[in-house]
Formats: sequence, structure tokens, C-alpha cells
Amino acid sequence: MLKQGGTHYFPEQMTKIWRFQLLPCLLLSAICQGVFSNQGNQSLQSITDTVVLAGKRRAQALGYDNVKVQVRPLDERLRLPDCEQPLDTFMPPGAPSLGAVNVGVRCASSQPWTIYVRAHISAQRAVPVLARPLARNTIISEADLTVIDQPIDMAISGVVYEVEQIIGMELTRSLDAGSTIGVNQLRPPKVIKRGQQVTLVAGAGNLQVRMQGKALGDATAGERVRVTNLSSNQQVEGVANSDGTVSVP
Repeated sequence: MLKQGGTHYFPEQMTKIWRFQLLPCLLLSAICQGVFSNQGNQSLQSITDTVVLAGKRRAQALGYDNVKVQVRPLDERLRLPDCEQPLDTFMPPGAPSLGAVNVGVRCASSQPWTIYVRAHISAQRAVPVLARPLARNTIISEADLTVIDQPIDMAISGVVYEVEQIIGMELTRSLDAGSTIGVNQLRPPKVIKRGQQVTLVAGAGNLQVRMQGKALGDATAGERVRVTNLSSNQQVEGVANSDGTVSVP
């Protein structure tokens, strides 16, 4: 017999108390622990960290600096089995490297799962821009360019990021100071222009014959161009050289 206060409890009564009062409390406690405990569940922070790392690596591999990845907060009610393997990430085909992206996070353990996480990726990149306004047909020199770190939150196609690919090229249109330069705004410079007097070079090595001619069209280095031989008044075709001469058979 157990005595508590002024009430006497016999073993039979204690059994009933455990059965009808204490047992439901124990069951409720177990249920609550299963619902609110994170034990056995994948940490949501680990998923977020995985997305951040994947976004940074992808952008850095494309040449971007100071990459920042903002991940949309995951629903705290989300419960995923704890992954026994390192989490894997992937992006749908054609996904952009910057801006709003969906990053897939995948677990390949005995209880596999896949989730898509929304994120926004921004970065900076060293970009050559014009240091001063330049007119159409200008041959760009190193002094015409300056390099700046430009914030970027979306991938810009067609922009030339390498200074070496710009110097010596000719502009196809006028551009203002501070403008980035696109691939379609550059062309190889013309080494020969229509109506220009040129030197025709025939032969090779020490056995060369040089004659004067008149170009019948424009040409960049390596292009074929028709020329009138001023000595014979006949038209011939040759290849324009970078020094402005034309090699003929």
C-alpha cells in the first residue's frame, strides 16, 4: 500500500492509475518527441549550405568573382531522412549560372530523396570597357580600354571579357565611354580598302617579283581580294597580307 496525503492507494488501484492516466501521458510524450525532434532527420541547414557551395562553385568555374548565393528559407516542417552519403546537387539542363535558379539536392542513400531549392546567385567579374567614346571603324588600342569589377546578377551572352581579344580589332558601331564590348561589335580590321594602291607580290623567298596594283574591294588579313595589275591592266586575285601587300600566284 502506498500512502500519499490522506488517500490510500492499493496495488490494484495503482495499476488502474498507470493504465488510464499515466500511460496516455507517456504515449503523448513519445509522439511529441517524434514530431518535434530532429533526430533521424536531415538538417535543413546542411541542405542550404550544400546549395550555397554548389552555386558558388558553378559561378566561379565560369570566371565570376565575389559570388553570393541567397537561398530561399526551407519550410521548417520539412522532414527528410538523414542522408548516409554526401548530398549531391544538380541543375536542370539550360539552367542559368546567375540570377534566379532552381538547385536540385539529391540523397542517394538507402532512403533516397530529392528536393529542389530556390536560390539567387549574384557575382562580380572583371570586365573591359571603353575608357572614352569611340567612333565606328576605329581600331581599338590598349589605351582605349579600362577594366572594372562589375556587379552581375544575370549571365550576359556575347560580351568579350578578355582584353587580348579586343585590342587591334575594329568597331562595327560607335560606342560611348563605359560601354562593354560585344562579339558582334568587333571585326578584324581591313588591311586593304577598295581603290587603294597596293603592292602585288609573286614568288617566294629570295625570288620575288613586286608590281603595283589597285584593289577592287576591301579585305582583312587572310581574305582573298581582286586587284588590277597596273602594269598589264589585267585583274588578278590574291590573298591580303597584314602589311597591306597582296600575294598572288
